[in-house]
Amino acid sequence: MISSKHILIVDDSQDLTHVIADFLGMYGYRVSTARDGHDALECMNSEHIQVVVSDIHMPRMDGFTLMGEIKAKYPKVPIVLITGFSISEAQKLAFDRGADAFVAKPFKLKELKSVIESVSQEGITTAVRR
Repeated sequence: MISSKHILIVDDSQDLTHVIADFLGMYGYRVSTARDGHDALECMNSEHIQVVVSDIHMPRMDGFTLMGEIKAKYPKVPIVLITGFSISEAQKLAFDRGADAFVAKPFKLKELKSVIESVSQEGITTAVRR
């Protein structure tokens, strides 16, 4: 499926953001990246972002705080949180705080793409666990 949706990938690992961006770009997604929550909010204010994929553990602003800021200003933008730390606890917190989906690291790029496609459809909440 080819998409023209604009996705924001937020993670302090530039290697990971580039891999995800390149992969999603092959499917027609327009992808922006940010290193942390502050950079992500700047991007949200200047671009028409349709889905956010954010790591939870980042410097300066964690993914939960970022999600709260985005949900307050852009409540219809789906947010997919990703992490490799304390997965069961993080997943519960992610959904309790309003995440649209949660993906545990390490993940397969096709799984992440599938979750992005799912949350892009209104009203769908998805969880991917390992």
